Amino acid sequence: MTENGLNAYIRKLPKPELHRHIEGCVRPGTVLDIALRRGLDIPSTDPAELEHMYRIYERGESLDGILSRFGLAQNSFQTYEDVERITYEACEDAYRKENVRLLELRFSPDFMLGNRLDWQKSFDIINSVICSFEKKYPVLCGLIIIFSRSYGIKSAEKTADFAVENRKNIIGFDLADSENLYPPALYVKIIGRIHAAGIPLTVHSGEEGGWQNMADTIRLLKPARIGHGIKAAGDSSGSVVDAVKRNGILLETNPWSNYLTRAVDSIEAHPLAEFLRSGIKCSIGADDPEILNTDLNREYSLAVEKIGLTLQEIDLCRAFAAESCFLPEDKKQQAFIELGLNRTGIL
Repeated sequence: MTENGLNAYIRKLPKPELHRHIEGCVRPGTVLDIALRRGLDIPSTDPAELEHMYRIYERGESLDGILSRFGLAQNSFQTYEDVERITYEACEDAYRKENVRLLELRFSPDFMLGNRLDWQKSFDIINSVICSFEKKYPVLCGLIIIFSRSYGIKSAEKTADFAVENRKNIIGFDLADSENLYPPALYVKIIGRIHAAGIPLTVHSGEEGGWQNMADTIRLLKPARIGHGIKAAGDSSGSVVDAVKRNGILLETNPWSNYLTRAVDSIEAHPLAEFLRSGIKCSIGADDPEILNTDLNREYSLAVEKIGLTLQEIDLCRAFAAESCFLPEDKKQQAFIELGLNRTGIL
């Protein structure tokens, strides 16, 4: 298949997305429009110049360096109208530009809203938007609540309480932010409450530092999925890979994000193909598409052209994502139909 043929094939392919932050879906034009409407300080009012400042085109020095670039997006959630607009645009872009049919969106209330806006009212707006979008378009949607580690234990407790209070309208819980500075042992009690409430857990782990972070995450927090998980490839003993497989954990890989944050030395060195061929379940995500200047079309192309996946392995990733999504069983079954996959024939 030619490059043009591959790209056309990928654009048309119905896709699942399990790892996408609402805060990373704010369009550059929306950042500018909100800033002008709300009288916010902004580094440039020239659309092209602002876009270049906003998006990340080159590798950062570290994960923390990349995270520091999210200020413009974070500051765009000024009013409830802004929350509604940004959520709708995130859904619209996923469906219209990438043909996403299964969309799990996640957000950190403390990071995204802080004390500017009421968490519950904002959540109700976000939930209403995705429910309305789901009814209008062939996209199955769900929300995951994130706790941002760098905001401290009190924030973690508040976020966990918020998730439990809204457990009927969320599909999962997540820990994000720097794993090196905030190891999993800090959150055992808090995550115990999440498990007790029956909320599925995914954890950002293995994106920085060494493989031991992942080993501790699996042992102490018992997630169903792990966001990124790249450092499992660095464990020469194979114990982390074995733990991932033994516990049926899906790795939510995000190739371009992993390259920009220096989780991998190059796109070609990304262990996605290695993981799949060793029996690990993996999905492919775009993470923060607007800020990282990517989307699932690009991620799938990189997976084939640079990482070396076959089209059959792309289908396997799509099937793993559908099977490991946090949506209820009826929606999960419908997701396989929307993705054009045979649930019993491909897994």
